[in-house]
Amino acid sequence: MKNFIDRVPMNPNRYKITNESGGISYATIEREDNATVAGTALNREVFMALQGMEASNTSFDADGSVSEIYGTGTLVTFFPVNGDVVERFTSNTCQIITKTTKFNTDGSISEVIS
Repeated sequence: MKNFIDRVPMNPNRYKITNESGGISYATIEREDNATVAGTALNREVFMALQGMEASNTSFDADGSVSEIYGTGTLVTFFPVNGDVVERFTSNTCQIITKTTKFNTDGSISEVIS
């Protein structure tokens, strides 16, 4: 497990430019790309969540599934009778990502994401 730390700059968006002659200057760079979607920030919270370190409310459901409610959506884990493990994440924007884990007869494990 890796504990990610957010960078805390004293001069955000400031970059040092060294000319070929060795002269140094400083510049402030701002994005001006007119993005239609901001995208996911790359920060400590996101990297820690990738490792499963995220606050959630978990419940064990009557049908044998497990529901985990996060700030970004809900993960439901099902255990079908065929022995697979199916994890279905539904984001707060209704995007659905499913991972099916199969335990193969040769002892290997296969995972499919859809």
